[in-house]
Amino acid sequence: MKFGIGQPLRRLEDNKFLTGNGLYTDDINLNDQVYMYILRSPHAFAKIININYKKAKEYKGVLTIINHQTIKKMNINPMYPGFKVKNKDGSAMVDTFRNILSDGKVRYVGEPILAIIAETFEIAQEAADFVDIEYEELESTTNLNIATKTSAPVVRDELANNICFDWELGDPISTDKAFKGATHITTIKLVNNRLIPNPIECRSAIGQYNTESSTYSLHCSSQGVHSLKRKLSTIFNINENKINVFTPDVGGGFGMKIFNYPEYVLTLAAAKITNKTVKWTARRTESFLSDIHGRDHISNAKLGFDKHNKIVALQVETFANMGAYISDFGVFIPTYAGTGMLTGCYKIPNAYANVKGVFTNTNPVDAYRGAGRPEAAYLIERLIDKSAKELNVCPLNLRNVNLIDESDIPYKTALGHTYDSGNFKKNLLSCVKISKYNTFQDRKSISLKNNKYRGIGISTYIEACGGGGPEYSSIKIGGNGNIEVKIGTQSNGQGHATSYAQIVSDVLGVPINEINVIQGNSLEIAQGSGTGGSRSMPVGGNALHLAAKKFLDHTKKALADYLNTSSDKILYKEGFFRYNNKQFSLSNLTQLSNFNEVLEVAANWSPNEGTFTYPNGTHICELEIDKFSGLVKILNYTVVDDFGKVINPILLEGQVHGGIAQGIGQALFEETIYDDETGQLLSGSFMDYAIPRASDVPNINFSYNEILCNTNPLGIKGAGEAGAIGAPPAVINAICNALDLDHIDMPAKPEKIWRILSSKK
Repeated sequence: MKFGIGQPLRRLEDNKFLTGNGLYTDDINLNDQVYMYILRSPHAFAKIININYKKAKEYKGVLTIINHQTIKKMNINPMYPGFKVKNKDGSAMVDTFRNILSDGKVRYVGEPILAIIAETFEIAQEAADFVDIEYEELESTTNLNIATKTSAPVVRDELANNICFDWELGDPISTDKAFKGATHITTIKLVNNRLIPNPIECRSAIGQYNTESSTYSLHCSSQGVHSLKRKLSTIFNINENKINVFTPDVGGGFGMKIFNYPEYVLTLAAAKITNKTVKWTARRTESFLSDIHGRDHISNAKLGFDKHNKIVALQVETFANMGAYISDFGVFIPTYAGTGMLTGCYKIPNAYANVKGVFTNTNPVDAYRGAGRPEAAYLIERLIDKSAKELNVCPLNLRNVNLIDESDIPYKTALGHTYDSGNFKKNLLSCVKISKYNTFQDRKSISLKNNKYRGIGISTYIEACGGGGPEYSSIKIGGNGNIEVKIGTQSNGQGHATSYAQIVSDVLGVPINEINVIQGNSLEIAQGSGTGGSRSMPVGGNALHLAAKKFLDHTKKALADYLNTSSDKILYKEGFFRYNNKQFSLSNLTQLSNFNEVLEVAANWSPNEGTFTYPNGTHICELEIDKFSGLVKILNYTVVDDFGKVINPILLEGQVHGGIAQGIGQALFEETIYDDETGQLLSGSFMDYAIPRASDVPNINFSYNEILCNTNPLGIKGAGEAGAIGAPPAVINAICNALDLDHIDMPAKPEKIWRILSSKK
C-alpha cells in the first residue's frame, strides 16, 4: 500500500519545521501576559537564615514574589516520588518529598527559592538583585563515592545516612553457589557517567487561572499532557476536571520532559495570585541547573564461567545517585528498569543484583534516553569483553557460545523477564558480515603504519520497553471528509504524525495527507499515558490500529442501518463505501441525517501487566586513536537491529542514528562535573559540557531483521532508545581493543587516553 505500514515515507511534519512554522511553547504569547523569574540557590547545601525581598517587591513592574509560605497557604502539596521499592529486608523505603520552593534549606545548586512575577522577564530578573538572602553554608556531598561513606554529610533530614533504599533482585543463594563452582571469574568496577539531556528546546511553561470556573490551564513542553494533569491535580488538591494541560510542538525530550517540575506548579500558582497569564522559559544555563539529569551509577560486578566458557552466574552491586530529591521515576530506573535487563541476550542461569539509592547534593536524577537499560547493557557487555581478554578467546566467539538460541525462545531470564521473540545470533552474525569484522587485522596493520591505534568493539543489547499504562485513541470523520485522529501520546520530534497516519492509512486505505493527527490537548483528548520508554508505537500505535478497525466496522454498521441493510452488504475501498449502485465517500457520511453521533470511535490498548516488547540487536564500532594526542575517530559503525514490525524504515533509521549519536556522546564526550568541595556545577554550559558535533558522528550502516513481537497485535517492538543502549559499550570495547586495556571509564576523552598512552611509554 502506497501510504501504509512498512513504507519509507518522508515526514509530513518536516515542511512546517523547516520553514519555521512550528509552534513551540515559547512561541505562544497571550493577552495580559506577565513573566516569571526563578531565584535559585547558589549553594549546594545551606540553611536559609533569613530572606529579605522588600526592595525587590517594591521594584517597578514587579507584581508579586512567591515563597514557600505562599505555596503552603494556597494548600499546594509538595512533590512525592512516583515509584518506590521495598528494601531487601522487606522494610519500606523512607518517604521523602520535594517542596515546590525551598523551606529553610537548599540541597543543590539551582534549587528554586523564590518566584518573582513581573511585567517583563528583564524586570523580574533585575528585581532578583535586590533580594537579600542570608545563608549558613553546610558541607556538601556531590561525589557518589564520598556520599556512601559513614563520614559523609547527610543530605536528607529524614535519614541517618545517604542510602535511601537498599533493594535486591535475583537469587543470592543459587548465584553464590554457582560462583563457587566456576572455573573463571571476571570482575569489573565501572562508572556510568552522569549526563545532562540538553534537548534543543529548553523547558517552557505558561500558566493561566480562570476565576469564573476555578480552572487551571498549563501550556508546557512535555512528553504527555495527561500524566502532568494527574500529578498537578494531586499537588493542587483539586479534581482533574479543574486542570488542563496543552503541549504544542516539542523540540526534544529524551525522557526529561515527562516529569512534573516546580516551575509548572509555580506558573499556575502565580496565575491564580495575579489573575494574569504567567510565562516562564528556561535559558540554557538554567536548564543545566534545573533539568533532571541521567545515569550516574557506580557498579561492582563479577561474571563466572565454567570450563567450556559458558556463563554460570552474574553478580552486581550498584550505587545509584538519586540527587537531592527523588524524581518521579528516579527509583524505578536503576531498579526494575535497568537491573532487570542485566543478563542481556545471554544464557545466564543464576543472577543477583543489589542496588542502593544514594542522596547527594546534586540535581535529581531520572529517566534519560534508555533509562536504566543503557547502564545494564554497558555493564554486561564490558564484562563479556573483559572476560574474553582474560580467557584469551575471541569476543565474538565468547558471545556466540553464550547468546540465547532462537530455539530457546520464549526464554525466561534469571532476573524475571520473558523474551517472547528474537534471533540474537542472527543479528550478531549479520553485523559481523556487514562490518567486515573478519578482515579487521588487515586494516589494523595499515593504521599502525600511520601512527594510529585501530580497535573494533562489539556490543549486543536487548531492552524491555513499550509497556506502561493504557493508551487511548479516537478517530472521527472531519467536516471536509478528512480523518481526524486524537491520541494521548506526544511527539518530541520522532515523527508521530507520519507513523500514526501510516497505521490509519493501512486500515482505511486513504491517502496519508487526508489524516490529521492531534496530540497534546487534555481538554480534547480524553485519556493518555504519554510518550516514554519507547511506547508510542507499541502501545499508542496498537491503540490506533484497533481504533481504525473499530471505526471501519462501526461506520459500516451505521451506514447499513441507515440503508436498512446488513453491514456485510456494504463494501469499502480506499475511502468509499458502496451498496448496490450507491456510493458514499467519507465526507458524504457527514451530510447524512442523524449520522454525526456515530462518526467518532475510540479504543484503548494496554500491554498485559508486566508485559514488554524486547527490541534487540548488535552494534560493531571500528575506530582509530591518534598515537600522540589520544583523539578518537570513529571510522565505521554497523548496527543490525530487530524492532519487530517496522512502520516506517526511514523514521526508524533516524531514531537509531539519533540514539547512537547520544551513546557516542556518553562514551567519548559528555560528563557532568561537580566541584567536590563547593558542590558547584562546573559543567554548566556548552562551554564546559561537550555534546557530539556532526563531525564526531560517523556514517552508520543500519539494517534490521524483522522478527515480529508476540505481545501486541501489530508485532511492533519499541525503537526510540535502542541506539543509546547499544552504542556506549561498542565504543568503549573498541577503545579497549585498540589500546589492549582491561577497562577505561566513560567518557574516554583524549586527555584520559593520552595519559594512558603516556604511562605505557
